[in-house]
Amino acid sequence: MRERSVTVDGLRLRVIEAVPDAERDDPVLMIHGVGGWAENWREVMPGVAASGRRAIALDLPGFGQSERPRRARYFDPERPFYARLIFALLDALGIQRAHVAGHSFGGGVAYTAAIWCPERTRSLTLVAPGGVGTEVARALRLFTLPGFGLLARLRQSERATREVVYSCFYDPSQCPEEVVAEAVRYGPTALGEIVSVLRASLTPFGVREDVRRPWIERRERYAGPALVAWGREDAILPARQVEDALRLAPQAEVRVIPSCGHLVMIEKPRELLEAMLPFLDRASEVVAARAV
Repeated sequence: MRERSVTVDGLRLRVIEAVPDAERDDPVLMIHGVGGWAENWREVMPGVAASGRRAIALDLPGFGQSERPRRARYFDPERPFYARLIFALLDALGIQRAHVAGHSFGGGVAYTAAIWCPERTRSLTLVAPGGVGTEVARALRLFTLPGFGLLARLRQSERATREVVYSCFYDPSQCPEEVVAEAVRYGPTALGEIVSVLRASLTPFGVREDVRRPWIERRERYAGPALVAWGREDAILPARQVEDALRLAPQAEVRVIPSCGHLVMIEKPRELLEAMLPFLDRASEVVAARAV
């Protein structure tokens, strides 16, 4: 895989790519969750590239090695920071249309991007997406409380980070050691943005309705191909929220993966690819048929 920096709307973003030998005009952009980084998609990117598609993953602003934004209006319904950023990034990469995939918080980013600009979205893949329902693990909701960000910073350690990462797996023995090492590396610098993003998106009781509602009301803007994949034993965003996802995208295909926690693409990459690659093929056929 290759790595590079791209400047988008004045922000330096880090991007990693897996590029096939014979590339087709059918790229896939992958968006990580809160506190994540581009390599969260590392286990599935080679499989996507082997299908002839350019696989692209980014560090969202303030995460991984990307520059942190200032006073971002993350999901503002009129000028949404993330949705605009996604398509500005595609412009910088010379891509007109892409399949968009998002995990957890990144699923919310992908969903709003598809609604914001459906004509540039080939398909939408939501992996344990945030914001489709209102339930969120208590550990994330605590970040909305005054002073909790400082407390989290004071309690940072490799042991605490490992426990957080392991909580995202059904079977922690399936967690690669490099994922823990990357979390230890990126966690301290990302904490400020984690707090900002969570406070903008959550209350102590769940997803903020004033953030969620405007996008739900616009759900009919995107009627293209959609796939929802979830780990059955997800302890961060319960898999029962699949029903909420289907209310937002009734045309979506669904795959619930057993013996799997929140980080589906790391814990069960083969199973995710088994759902995702045929879906991308079908989605590409739909796009081609509409273009005729």
